[in-house]
Amino acid sequence: MNISFKNNHSKNAIFQTLSNNEYRLFYIENGKNIRLKNDEAKEKKSLLENSGFHIQEVDSNYLIIERGLDLQTHLRFPGQDHKETLEGGLSSAFHGGYDSLVAMPNTSPFLDNPALLKSTVEKQASAGQNIIRVGQTAAATIDMKGEVVTDIALLKEAGAIAITDDGWGVARDDIQDEVFKRCAENNLLFMQHAEMPGHGGFATASDFQKKFEIPEYPNHVESDMVKRDVELLRKHPKARYHVLHVTTKKSVEAIREAKKEGLNITAEVSPHHLMFCNENIPDYNGNNKDIVNNFKMNPPLYGPEDRQALREALKDGTLDCLSTDHAPHDFDSKDKFWSEAAFGTRGLCTALSTLTTLCADGVLAYEMVEYYFSKRPREILSADGFKEARGYIILNKSTKWTVQKDDLPGKSKNSIFLGTELKGRIEGILTTDGYWQDSL
Repeated sequence: MNISFKNNHSKNAIFQTLSNNEYRLFYIENGKNIRLKNDEAKEKKSLLENSGFHIQEVDSNYLIIERGLDLQTHLRFPGQDHKETLEGGLSSAFHGGYDSLVAMPNTSPFLDNPALLKSTVEKQASAGQNIIRVGQTAAATIDMKGEVVTDIALLKEAGAIAITDDGWGVARDDIQDEVFKRCAENNLLFMQHAEMPGHGGFATASDFQKKFEIPEYPNHVESDMVKRDVELLRKHPKARYHVLHVTTKKSVEAIREAKKEGLNITAEVSPHHLMFCNENIPDYNGNNKDIVNNFKMNPPLYGPEDRQALREALKDGTLDCLSTDHAPHDFDSKDKFWSEAAFGTRGLCTALSTLTTLCADGVLAYEMVEYYFSKRPREILSADGFKEARGYIILNKSTKWTVQKDDLPGKSKNSIFLGTELKGRIEGILTTDGYWQDSL
């Protein structure tokens, strides 16, 4: 991996002095994250120093949390190296503070057969160099067409840790019913891209959409599928149902009601949907198609009311966690008029800073960042090898930075956050291999 952070390759611990004269100590022992408080922290610090540990000392301006797990990453591997390389995706994850990724199966070819899946899992593990763990999902249906359910038992044996047709929703009721049944039998999470097909839309109703006469992406297509899935889920009490990248108030309300009913449903929100809405889409000026089209993703940006509903739902627990839907693209795929341009934005390098920006703005609480970013995603996935984080992130809450292309490792640069000022930036990462410090 191409990592710009510099590693001291020594034994390290982080000692934090808080403003209320409390103390915290963070280190790794036998591959396990350890954190201690106050007198216990001070005593252990002395013991670690005497045994050769290098102590990184920080104050209350820093947020120290476990490294994250992203439940929705498009690594573009195998077969899509023109968009992004595997190494570029893993480097983006490291710089963004992640130690674990869940990769989507809409690759080339689709990951719908055990042999290809097994080979992919093995190559990802080698590329991750024990720094980034990749959990690979498998397709729910053959060729991701929503017509024939895959052999989920064999895919699990080959290494699948969850099932999804991400990029498309499973439209047919009978097929979705069978997917729930097989996922429950194999204790695998099913992750739904909730979108009823056939609407033909590319942008939600807004001044931008009307000005450029773009076919409208309706507000109901996501919530319609969520409501349908909830009806089917009642028949499968052992199924685990996760709604990817929730975007609308209607979907939030449906998920909230399903949780009150006690159904086994979880849901996530993406950084760009928390930060932006359709009123933020810039106009075309003749030579900025790629920048404008970074605001095009699926599901799309809706209005301020929907964005506010997402923020409130994350705070009250209706939405469980943050997931990036990191979707790298080559320049040519974005350098087109809106309707022809590819869906998707990068997200791995800016996700954590999005959360801390919203904390600085009073929208979210710093105390919940680790839960959204690391703890809750691991609980939802509930997969061996991913249940515990490996290492810590050291983020300076007072640092403000404007996202530039040079901040984005890898081949792709299609980030909706380009030019956006964020509050809070990673300065160091503690891993089993040492303390990695930002060289900037």
